[in-house]
This record gives sequence, structure tokens and C-alpha cells, in this order.
Amino acid sequence: MSTLIISLPLEAVTAQTEFDFVVTDDGVAVAKTGRALAAALPLLDKPGDVCIATAPVRVLSWHQVTVPVGVTPGSARMRLVLDGLLEDKLLDDPGLLHIALPPNSQFGMAQWVAVCDRRWLAMAVQGLEVAKRPVSRVVPEWGPPAAPLRWHVTGTAEDPQLVVCGDSGVGIFPLKTAVLESFDLADNVSAEPALVALASQILQRPIVPLLTSERMIQTTRSFWDVSKRLQMRQLANRGKLEWLQAPRWRSARWALMALLGINLLGLNALAWLGEHQLAVQRDAMKSMLTRSFPNLKSIIDVPVQMAREVRLLEQASAAPTAVDLDVMLGVLSRSLPAGQTLKGVDYASGQLRLSGLELNANEARALTVSLQAQGYSASREGVTWLMQPAASAGTL
Repeated sequence: MSTLIISLPLEAVTAQTEFDFVVTDDGVAVAKTGRALAAALPLLDKPGDVCIATAPVRVLSWHQVTVPVGVTPGSARMRLVLDGLLEDKLLDDPGLLHIALPPNSQFGMAQWVAVCDRRWLAMAVQGLEVAKRPVSRVVPEWGPPAAPLRWHVTGTAEDPQLVVCGDSGVGIFPLKTAVLESFDLADNVSAEPALVALASQILQRPIVPLLTSERMIQTTRSFWDVSKRLQMRQLANRGKLEWLQAPRWRSARWALMALLGINLLGLNALAWLGEHQLAVQRDAMKSMLTRSFPNLKSIIDVPVQMAREVRLLEQASAAPTAVDLDVMLGVLSRSLPAGQTLKGVDYASGQLRLSGLELNANEARALTVSLQAQGYSASREGVTWLMQPAASAGTL
């Protein structure tokens, strides 16, 4: 697995922008380094290859905030809360800035957030995507602020600069003795190889030489992604899927597309067949209804209309049914224990509600069993009893 590390420039990215880059195959050793236009950067097309960009220390500002508990990451409320917390700390309009949260946000506790120009970041990310070098993450060159205190000397011999990274923030200052008096001494001091002698002379301490390429590889070990939730970004984490566009996978892509097409056709065919079968069944039911009841002028709901017509025929033929009041009262009279009288009867839609029955447990059980034997169900509802035909009851 190879990693392409691209150093983003301070200025806005254009078609003529050149990028410093490093390629590592194991995350430790440098396999290739150089400087090139975006379209000329090494192209990684093997599965697992990733592309990571680094944001210069000068483009990021770090601020410590405490986000209230209950604010959802990525929500519109989160942005409003961050704008309010940073209002007095930012020099630019918050609407022009992008605010990056740490990988594992801790709400209700103080944490560092990184702020940068949104347009600069979006142009850098999109410029690399247009050149088919999409980045999976944008990590800070230095940061986040944390112990132990680190110093690094960079720049040129004419204008050496000191990067300070500690638990109180990240900054870059001119390498002058007067400035250094305000800092605590750091145990970890490094410098570009060409500046080691100068830094050692000014700082009066041993300096560890650190190549730019080695430092770029070290930055990839950060879990930060400054570009996360960047609204102007075309596609987050696209670099992880970039290998699908490689020429060597063209046959696999065509096979996958063909398989998806066949599955889609099969699903459409099954849906059509199911709809056709339903239509045939509906037509058969309508035909049976019209043959049985030719007087019907319109067919709307076959089961409902058929049940209604059957009831009308039963009423017309005077054939007693299980839902008739006189039939239900006759069955009840044969099932009631001796000496029981009714105080009230309420009949509606085949349901008979009885009041005034005073039955003990044995009598209630005997009434229920007797009614069930004749095709009815009986249940107690408070002080009344409900009697109605069972599901299997039909014409008597």
C-alpha cells in the first residue's frame, strides 16, 4: 500500500500551481519525492493506495472552545454554536471560514478546533480532484496543540522561522533571541538540515536534523481531517475508491454493470408478472360478481359488494341467518340457566348486548359453552354480556 503526500501551498490553487510531494510505501521510508503540477503528480491505482494532503501551519489557526452537550456534529446548530464561541477570536467573517472539529469531539469539555479560509481549502481539494488526484484527508502540518512542546526551525538562512507546537497552541515566529525569551525550552527541537548550524548557534542547544519529506510522512499519522464536512468538497474520502477508475479494472467494471443491468431487468420482469397475475385475479372476481348479480351497474369493491348482495338475497328469501335478532334471542333462551331474566337488550349489526344477568362462575362457563356449541361467542364486558356469531357461523 502506497501513500502519496501532497503539501498544499499558501496561495490559492490554480492550474499552474506546483505541489511538493512525497511517496512512501510503508509509511516510514521515502520512496519518491519531488515537485510537480497536479496533473503530473504520481498516480496511485492499486487497491489500498491513498492520497493525503497537508495544510501549512500558516493557513490554520487553532482555538480552544467548549461545545455544549447536546449539539449534534454536522448540524446547522453546531455551526451557529461554533460561530458564537469564536466570534471574538476570529478576524474574518465566520461565513468565509471553515471550522474543523477534532476526530473525537468531546462535548462539554474544552477542545481544540482548526480554522482556515473556506475558499482556499475548497479550491485546493477540488483542484486535486479535477486532476484525478483526490485526497482522502487533509491533515495539519503542525498540530493539534498538545504536549510535549516541540520546536522546529524552517524557512531560509536569510529568514529562519521557528514553529512552536505545544499544549498552549501552534504558531510560527522569526528565529530571534528576543522572541524566544517568552517560550519555555523544548526538549524536542528539530530543523531543516540546511538550518541546523544556524539554529544550534541561536538556540544554544543540540538540534535534530529533520528532512521536509520525513516531516511530511510524520504528519500522516495524525487522525485529523481538516476538510471533513467541507460544504464545497465534491466527494469526501473519494481517494479510497479511486482505484475503481484504474484501467486494469475496466473489465470488472463492465462485468459489474452488466450484472446490475441483468438484475434490474429481472426485477422489472418479476414486478410485471406479479402485477399481471393480480390483474387476472381481479378480472376473474369481477366476472364472477357480474355473472352472479347482473343487475350491478358498476364494480367498485368486489368483496364488499358481493357480501352486500348475498345479505340482500337472504333477506329477500326470508331465510333466517345467524345475525338475525330473533334467531339470536332463540339461541339465548335455550342457553340461559333457569331463573335468569334480562333487564335490557341492545342489538346492532349482529351484536347483542345483554344486561341484568347475574351468573356465577359455573353458570357463566355453562352459558359460554352452550353458545359456542350453537355457533356463537359470548364475553363479559363489565356488567353486560356481548353475544355475536362466531366466525364460522352461517345461515341457520
